[in-house]
Amino acid sequence: MTENSTLVSKKKPVQNGTGANHSYGATDEIVSDTTTGVDSPNGGPPPAADQPTQMERRSTLRIVEKIGFGLGHVYNDLCAGVWFSYTLLFMQGALGMPAAEAGALVMLGQVGDAIATPIVGFLTDKYGTKRQWHIAGTFIVFLTFPMIFSLCPWCDVAPHWWEIMYFIIVILLFQFGWPIVQITHLAMIPELSRSQKDRSDLTAVRYSVSIISNVVVYIVTWAVLRSRTSADNQIGPSDAYRFRDISLILTLVGVSMSVLFNFSLTFSGYEHRRHTALQHNVIKEGKKSSEPDPEKQSLLDGTDETKTEGVAGSSTANGTVRSGEEDVVLRHPKKNFFKSPLLYQNALLYVFSRLFMTTSLVYMPLWLDERSFQPDPVQNNASVEHLATVPLVSFLASFIASLVLKYTNKYVGNSLIYLVGSAISVGVCTWIALSSSAATFSTFELLVIASLFGAGSSITMISSLCITADMIGKHADQGGFIYSAVTFTDKLITGIVVVIIESMKCTDRNDCPDYYRSVLAYACGTAAGLGCLTLATLVCTKPRSRRQQRR
Repeated sequence: MTENSTLVSKKKPVQNGTGANHSYGATDEIVSDTTTGVDSPNGGPPPAADQPTQMERRSTLRIVEKIGFGLGHVYNDLCAGVWFSYTLLFMQGALGMPAAEAGALVMLGQVGDAIATPIVGFLTDKYGTKRQWHIAGTFIVFLTFPMIFSLCPWCDVAPHWWEIMYFIIVILLFQFGWPIVQITHLAMIPELSRSQKDRSDLTAVRYSVSIISNVVVYIVTWAVLRSRTSADNQIGPSDAYRFRDISLILTLVGVSMSVLFNFSLTFSGYEHRRHTALQHNVIKEGKKSSEPDPEKQSLLDGTDETKTEGVAGSSTANGTVRSGEEDVVLRHPKKNFFKSPLLYQNALLYVFSRLFMTTSLVYMPLWLDERSFQPDPVQNNASVEHLATVPLVSFLASFIASLVLKYTNKYVGNSLIYLVGSAISVGVCTWIALSSSAATFSTFELLVIASLFGAGSSITMISSLCITADMIGKHADQGGFIYSAVTFTDKLITGIVVVIIESMKCTDRNDCPDYYRSVLAYACGTAAGLGCLTLATLVCTKPRSRRQQRR
């Protein structure tokens, strides 16, 4: 291959089903010069040598298109909110299932999710498009999610093992469809993005929609359970149909959002952006030899017709271009990210941010409930209402923080943003740790603590995803693998940590009356601190080495 080769490709934008050609902000001429050493945005011309920053900070997507993209993960977020918050309550309270069996089923779901994640990442990168896989995953979730919160058919007359097998099959299918939607939606960010601003905005919108979805879960559940006429405050078999109604209402909302998401992809020119993003990652070879190389020929197999300057050719769905006798255009070799330290550093950043967020969400209500068992709960400002209002404020603070990040990202780098979020997280954990066991928190102080937890988790989560998207860069065809590896690590480590925390809990509450306060202070604080240490190793990586990792 010649070193000073330039590929110029002129073609019409791909029609998106509307019957008309639209560029949607894309440039019709794609120029990639291997001698410049400057990464060009997906599908666009390389930025001028003296203005790389302006190009990366320019958004090529409209607000409506960004919001439409965020709708693609609403159904997943709704399902996740119910899964983590109410599955054990439904199985033990409404179905009367033993705690050991209910816990084993939930753990089975988490393990199945972790195992399915890398498999899904491999399949989505190798076969079909991310959009096709997203539709398939949504359909699987649509079929299985309401079945988890419904009464088992024929369980009244069948043996007990039938109920267990029913939930095992349904949960495993659900945990296979859920990561399909999650991974493909994340992997669409590099495909749709043409600049760092695009990646940051899409990530922020995605997380903001996730916060809203969790708020919707709380509101719907509160509205359905509020209709109970029984004076008994405990969940029983008579409430089983209410959980079914909750799942059906959320399914209606989630599927509607998924339909709008697919319409949004059409109007934003997703197919055109996907093709141009992948065709940007090519190398051009001079003359084709008379003896075709078998390995090269395998790379040149394709079906979709396209045109390059002076030659007729074809391209595959994942960006491979087949040309005539004059020129040969090959995809850039796939990058082995396992050899890149950035993969492991970014994975740890994401894991620690998720660990902080998950631990705070799970154990904050338990800490509030724990305070009601203090010797004087009234003076300690313990109230049942705090179980709903405090987590809700945490979600709202997360949402506000994600909106603020949308405007600060153009001025501040993602690494610095992550550091700020970690500082907030460590600060609120220190506040709780320094308080005495008999400390009385006013309602205002509880809401401030919840806000700091929400803001810290939101900032670290969004910035870690932005850093990961920057690492993927022009290797958009490997986005599914990267996100599957990162999320697999997150699910596995988070599950292990939760099991360890629960196994260390005292059998008698009186032996450790402040156990969950210590969990919030030290477990969450440790996760935030480890995130800071990982960020330090990322910053200390030599800039030249980091540039080479992105090529």
